[in-house]
Amino acid sequence: MTHDIASIPRAAAALARLRRWPRFLVTLIAGGLLTFAQEPWGFWPGLLLGMPVIVWMWWARLGWKQAAWTGWTAGFGMMIVAFYWIAEAFLVDIARHGWLIPIAVGGLAAGLALFWAAAFALARVLAPRPGVISVIALALSLTLLEMARTYVLTGFPWGLLAYGWMETPLAQLSALIGPHMLGLVTVLMGALLACAGRASWPTLVSAALLLGGWQIGAARLPDGPAPLREDGFTARVVQPNAPQREKWLPERAPVFYNNALDASRGGDYDVILWPETSVPQRIETPVVQFGPYLYGWQDISDATGGRPAIIGTRRLEEEPDWLNWFNSLAVVGRNGEILAQYDKHSLVPGGEFMPFDRQFARLGIRTIATESRGGYVPGSGPATLDVADMPRVLPLICYEAIFPHEANPDGPRAEWIGQITNDAWFGRSSGPWQHLAQVRYRAIEQGLPVARSANTGISGFIDPYGRMTQTLGIGEQGWLEQVLPAPISRPPYSRSGDLPGLVLLLAGLAGLSLTLRSARFGTPS
Repeated sequence: MTHDIASIPRAAAALARLRRWPRFLVTLIAGGLLTFAQEPWGFWPGLLLGMPVIVWMWWARLGWKQAAWTGWTAGFGMMIVAFYWIAEAFLVDIARHGWLIPIAVGGLAAGLALFWAAAFALARVLAPRPGVISVIALALSLTLLEMARTYVLTGFPWGLLAYGWMETPLAQLSALIGPHMLGLVTVLMGALLACAGRASWPTLVSAALLLGGWQIGAARLPDGPAPLREDGFTARVVQPNAPQREKWLPERAPVFYNNALDASRGGDYDVILWPETSVPQRIETPVVQFGPYLYGWQDISDATGGRPAIIGTRRLEEEPDWLNWFNSLAVVGRNGEILAQYDKHSLVPGGEFMPFDRQFARLGIRTIATESRGGYVPGSGPATLDVADMPRVLPLICYEAIFPHEANPDGPRAEWIGQITNDAWFGRSSGPWQHLAQVRYRAIEQGLPVARSANTGISGFIDPYGRMTQTLGIGEQGWLEQVLPAPISRPPYSRSGDLPGLVLLLAGLAGLSLTLRSARFGTPS
């Protein structure tokens, strides 16, 4: 089989020859189309429309360098659309940070697109000829590199292809095989359609994967609501609706604080959640003055009647020449007592911490989300909290919810997930919706209900199948309360994690390499 343009399906050749639409632009648009499967758009057919076009453009270019360029272009197109919301954080204080928007958004998309470049180059080296084998090589390579994106350099697995199935039964497959292997199935479904001009069976396989996955996911979903806990344990989530620009203004902070206090009074709840960094007092300071007002843990205990309150706060450890700040969560009980605490361990690069923080701090370069030199210090790692009169909870502070492998810490299994977050940084963009979708995937993968308190939205409750049961939208003020659903049997992915998938990917790539090498050079007699 030749490698020239004639060997590519007619649709691909037509696209490649359109002078008004250079390959770069076609690939860029196709990559962006993949993102429209994500929330809040939910156009999942974009996965099946964008991927074959990308494969056609990949087949039209020879050599691994050209393949890498195609992969980078597709990845950049996907990620620049997926991550545009990051610019919102720099607009909170545009005078100080606005100039960083092109660097932050464009630089992040360009850097993460290198994983796609590596995947397309690797697949080209393994299977240089267009066809089904090259599609399989691409699916394996791209899934492996997307998995690497989850782990390398602290990881940033936002916008994984699997999340495009959020509003479909296919999302339930993540409970069985995890988001990365669901991504493998997704790439295969879309990429096999690129072979439609060669034979009919790849299209049939793609359809079988879609319909089969749809049926498996639908069979897992119960017909009605998830069963509630027999003990009637009830949670309340608070949304004070504090815009990030106003949150810490001395004249406005008391308003939002009192909104949260008012939302904590009365009712029959057993635990209440306030958002990330929602109070000025720290864990080690029972009372603090902020502006003309005093704030204290006792205020919260009085409002809740002494019931456990999960509160987003901060913690400080002092060194002789340095202050170590932690983005923390405190469980407040009676009389302002701190029953338990947890420090956020997965921090937002550039937002909550800086690499080489002390050196950057001496140059006056600070993180966006904190005024402390060098930003926050990471906590010790994921953990569950076991507090009297409360089912064991897995605490997640904001960004931590995007990491599938960190929602399953060692030790006894949690019975529910409590997430506190401050998505006010991202306004009404797609960011809060995509963040929520990833939390819903964690519920599916762990088989646990979620109570979510967000500063300006989206707060609510999620059942163990990832279905929203109550929501407070972006920009709304108030609270929600409900009996938590009972956890379901531990899903397979929660038990195994990513290791089986990683072994499968490596074995598949190794087997493909050996098979193609034998075919190329012949088997020794």
